[in-house]
Amino acid sequence: MLPPLPPNPYTSLRSERVLLEPLKEEHFPTLIALGSDPRIWEHFPESRADAAHHWAYLEKISAAREACAQHPYVILLPESGRIAGFTRLHNWNADCRRVETGSWLHPDFWRSGINVESKWLLLRYCFEDLRLVRVQFRTSPQNQRSRQALAKLGATFEGILRNDRILPNGRCRDTALYSIIVEEWPQVQEHLLSRMRRYEQPGPAAARGEVVVADVW
Repeated sequence: MLPPLPPNPYTSLRSERVLLEPLKEEHFPTLIALGSDPRIWEHFPESRADAAHHWAYLEKISAAREACAQHPYVILLPESGRIAGFTRLHNWNADCRRVETGSWLHPDFWRSGINVESKWLLLRYCFEDLRLVRVQFRTSPQNQRSRQALAKLGATFEGILRNDRILPNGRCRDTALYSIIVEEWPQVQEHLLSRMRRYEQPGPAAARGEVVVADVW
């Protein structure tokens, strides 16, 4: 029998360098401090650099978590105890066994390999534990950093959704849609593990060209 979707409760996911811990209110101040950097929100539908706005967003996400509609996580580095960013699973479709995911990292952690390892944790959980058949990603068509990162993860570009999002200023915005399906997971996992091993080796991270996937919702 397939596991129910979305699973309740949901638990931490951990690898050697990364811990995805379910979001708690005690995480809010650190996430808000990290999110004050406007570079993070350059291609988001709206900026959360304002502390009050970001707190309200996290409260909304927490309410969705309590309703079992979303699984939000903080991205923690166990060795240092630092929080690097935020990720989540949302837009569950239990009948079709699919979900959407996205994340943001503070610029201090760009080109560090943290994005690759956190995505590997989420994808392994989705395909191997939850038995999903599709994980999808959305981003701005203009967000080249995010689109390059999705391609490097092994996600397939499926096209542009026109007028997919109404922005706070009333304008419509298109969305670039990507996905990974269960038949592709073995090859994608092998690719991600290879990239993770490269980050275990010494050398400047920037030279390896790592970029970060940004969640657009």
